[in-house]
Amino acid sequence: MKKIAFIVLICFMTVGFASVCMAQGGHTVREDCGCGLGGMAIGDKTGLVWKLVGTFLNGISGNQTFAMSSGTLDCGQVQSLAMNEQLNIYVADNMDSLAVDIAQGEGESLDALAEIAQVPETKRPMLNSKLQQNFDRIYIDSEVTNETVVTEIAQIIQTI
Repeated sequence: MKKIAFIVLICFMTVGFASVCMAQGGHTVREDCGCGLGGMAIGDKTGLVWKLVGTFLNGISGNQTFAMSSGTLDCGQVQSLAMNEQLNIYVADNMDSLAVDIAQGEGESLDALAEIAQVPETKRPMLNSKLQQNFDRIYIDSEVTNETVVTEIAQIIQTI
């Protein structure tokens, strides 16, 4: 077991060293290694040793992967993923009132939807109008799911 762990450690360090060697130059650890624990802990330092340490710190415990998906450790979260998650929850809880407001082209449910989707206030009248025009596309029948509604709304939001 120790032999396998040692081999994995050597492979990890070799890959990390190779990637750092290819990324030589005057760049900082944050620029070359990206976000994660290494980028946060070492940040703006340069040099091979610091990049190796930054690569190692980014690789332990999968913290860089977690940071990219959660938006922590100086990583940005995927905006559309977070927005769609919030929209899914909101639409699932407000299917009926949202359908009424979309059909009318105005209402509190539409205002809340635009707020969650982070649509600028100047574009909200256009959003309401486009959603109203595409009501039949959004609510295709009485059995429509909130995922389908969110998918259609997200596509319409991207066009405004």
